[in-house]
Amino acid sequence: MNIALPTRTIVVDDRPADLPFVVDQHVADVIAQLGRTEDLRFSPDFRRLAIAGFGRSMCLLFDVEIVRSTDKPVLHIKDYIELHSPDLRDPHGFDFVDNGTLVVANRGGVVTLFALPSMSGQQRVYDLSPSQVIRRAGLSRRISTPGSVCVSAIGKGRYELLVCNNYKHRVTRHVIRPGGWSLPRNSILLEQGLDVPDGIALSPDKAWIAISNHMTHSVLLFDNRTRLDRRSAHAGTLCSVGYPHGVRFSPDGSMIYVADAGSPYVRVYRSAGNGWSGEHAPVVSFRVLDDQTFQKGRHNPEEGGPKGLDIDATGELLVVTNEEQPLACFHIPTLLSQKNFAN
Repeated sequence: MNIALPTRTIVVDDRPADLPFVVDQHVADVIAQLGRTEDLRFSPDFRRLAIAGFGRSMCLLFDVEIVRSTDKPVLHIKDYIELHSPDLRDPHGFDFVDNGTLVVANRGGVVTLFALPSMSGQQRVYDLSPSQVIRRAGLSRRISTPGSVCVSAIGKGRYELLVCNNYKHRVTRHVIRPGGWSLPRNSILLEQGLDVPDGIALSPDKAWIAISNHMTHSVLLFDNRTRLDRRSAHAGTLCSVGYPHGVRFSPDGSMIYVADAGSPYVRVYRSAGNGWSGEHAPVVSFRVLDDQTFQKGRHNPEEGGPKGLDIDATGELLVVTNEEQPLACFHIPTLLSQKNFAN
């Protein structure tokens, strides 16, 4: 196996890239009461931000604007709505099919799609029924403990959903046509080497699938340009992460950001000349929680650190969530400045 380890990792402990976000008091109060969170996700147009209210089996959906009137972006959270449903059962992972359709991986249930209400009115609490439900992993198997999901368009109005079935140690594939009458096409895509897959992301060019492999303390990378099946082995590994959770590629696919739930850090990896094949250590590990906040949530070695993360379309703004700090923002160019990012 090709090895692509850098000579050293920069550890940034003083949080130099913290960004304030602008929020009205009524929204701040709701954020403070959210409880245990897991994933968060921007909509494709970056006008909405969904956060999983895992502990309350609900979802918060924020009306947001990323303002770029200064040298650093500022996240404005203008309003919110709460989404409730009997089918939201331990919501753990999110992705958007489009700006108006949210996919939820419910660890205590199945995969559900919701048509989102408008945020232009006065109503803030909605009880919804899913527009589509995915229950099966194949003809003879059901989905079990779905914990994260990523969505990609594959043409002709169809979308591919990749779902981590956490405690079945597999990734399932589902081809859907939202709003249509056709049934989903369900199959098991990956199993080899997986041990509690906890987060998933697809590179912008769809060449690589990154999977946070909780119990091996690593992120596994599968080459999606090959014909993958449940016996396929991973081609790359991101190392030196305690309990990987949320994972995202940078907009150009050259970086991967990993939330380490077992530490107060986000780990950052950079691709080498051979792409994401081989082993990679983080080039930067930067603190996103102060020690007091981290220790408050450290009920066991697997908890306390960041859970979900996402990145805006420019690759400048990073948002992070966990139970004790439901939302924090960071300026990526500052973190990756020449001073901090030299090999």
